[in-house]
Amino acid sequence: MITLKDVAQKANVAVSTASYALNNDQRIPQATKQKVLQAAQELGYTPKNSRGGNNRGYQRQLVLCLHSISGIIFPEIVSTLKSVLNVSNCELVIYVGENIRNLKWLDGLFLLNSNVSTTDIEEITHRRIPVVLMDRDITLDGAVCVTLDNFKGCYDVTMSVINHGAKSFAFVGGPNSSVESKERYEGFCKALADRQLQNKNTVVLQSDFTFEGGVNASHFLLEKQHLPDAIICANDETAMGIYEELRRRGLENQVMLAGFDGLAPKNRFRYVTARAERKHWGAIAAYSMLQMFDHVGTEQQIKIPVEVVEYY
Repeated sequence: MITLKDVAQKANVAVSTASYALNNDQRIPQATKQKVLQAAQELGYTPKNSRGGNNRGYQRQLVLCLHSISGIIFPEIVSTLKSVLNVSNCELVIYVGENIRNLKWLDGLFLLNSNVSTTDIEEITHRRIPVVLMDRDITLDGAVCVTLDNFKGCYDVTMSVINHGAKSFAFVGGPNSSVESKERYEGFCKALADRQLQNKNTVVLQSDFTFEGGVNASHFLLEKQHLPDAIICANDETAMGIYEELRRRGLENQVMLAGFDGLAPKNRFRYVTARAERKHWGAIAAYSMLQMFDHVGTEQQIKIPVEVVEYY
């Protein structure tokens, strides 16, 4: 049986190049396409429809761009994306970095990396490559936004600690570039405003969404004369770092802590978090991409709901 590899060898090109050429990809030079098509014809190779048959034919190459692979939210998202996409003959590749202009061979891009600029995203969509944005809400032709409801999640978390008696606060956000952190901070501020608890003494710090970043932020908070009633963090890993330093000093029961991402604390203490079903998030993102491939209209912006989980 003649395979795609045979065609690639005869045309003296990579297997991926042969696959793209046989699918009339615009990124392949015309001369290369002709060489591959001629090799396929001489060998008698006929690509099968990718949706049926034992030879599954052309396999789309999709990239998930992350800023890190260490976050607790990523494994379930990656697993679900792969599960949905593999059924439709798509391969998922993980790229950790922000220079997406270097990604030449891809059919679609999932973005969960706030360090990537909008200009670079536009460069990808201008190549007619569909993009699913999981980290920001922007209107862009060729892109669909599938994001968590960050504003409402942090608003509800803040309301929860207020309802449990908190009257003074600190907020520890993520990097300045993070749209998610910005939206969560806005939810925090709106909750305080709605309860008329805005206070010029409210401490606002930035971190890097890591456990170590939470430890570092706690050092500043612990230098203040009085700890706030509640410390709201833009994610759970930061909150766990702050908790560890509070525990080390025997102060873990003097502050209400809150985070975002749905991580259950290992120790019993007063904790609130916003949880989203990450498998649901991944599935919606994957099916949105497949809809774009099939040129089926899909919503430009999809919000994944979150719920408050209290540990008291």
